[in-house]
Amino acid sequence: MNTGATRRNGNQKGFTLIELLVVIAIIAILAAILFPVFAQAREKARGISCLSNEKNIGTAMLMYAQDFDETIVPWLVRNSPGAVRKDRAWTGLLQPYIKNGGNFPANGIMKCPSYSEASLKKGANSVDCDGPGGLDPYFPAEEQYGNYGISFGMSSPGGAGTQTSPLYWYPGSDAYAGFARAMSAVVRPAETAIVSDGTTQFKIGVGWVTTFGCEAAEAHQGGGNFVFLDGHAKRVNRNAERYIDKGTDDVYFERYFTFDR
Repeated sequence: MNTGATRRNGNQKGFTLIELLVVIAIIAILAAILFPVFAQAREKARGISCLSNEKNIGTAMLMYAQDFDETIVPWLVRNSPGAVRKDRAWTGLLQPYIKNGGNFPANGIMKCPSYSEASLKKGANSVDCDGPGGLDPYFPAEEQYGNYGISFGMSSPGGAGTQTSPLYWYPGSDAYAGFARAMSAVVRPAETAIVSDGTTQFKIGVGWVTTFGCEAAEAHQGGGNFVFLDGHAKRVNRNAERYIDKGTDDVYFERYFTFDR
């Protein structure tokens, strides 16, 4: 009579403990190999999203220049009665063109999905950047408006023009110093950086802070994203300030951070 029960073959063998342990060990080894690969793939996707944000920022900066006599947007404008703090920084000045982000905490286009304070400080702490603890006084910030920083204005170049101390002259406008940099003054717009991974923030007792340049070196797997003055954006490996060119006059200069050569 069929009772519905299944009879077990007496010769059928199950897995031994050793076999199970071997399978578990193989799975653990595969996981150890694959998980970092998956993490790198996720970070690659975040970096691409961040780069897309910066491309939109580059387009907005070109639109700003068209409306303001072909000048580069200043990183900060002077305070005035009734002014809202978020509208004073470049992240707010570009809002008429992108209408996305501009508030704190950083959001919309002004937010990079890869941003971390640890990565920012890692790049800054390098001996060829700000040095250990160089950004510590500026954190934590009460208000962070962007996970990107912009070039501030320099009235004159820095550096000695040698291979060990190359020339640099950031292209930014400086409303506090009273000058606006003309786009026409930029000799190589496709190779002159204006925005990088970083931060634009405000801290009571410190004021406004923006980072631009070497601090971006660890933002995306050993490199950083940059916006250039022709509007395009790209990733640059390592510290972007260490890319050096030499002019016909034998003067060395930072390729991405010298607007007049």
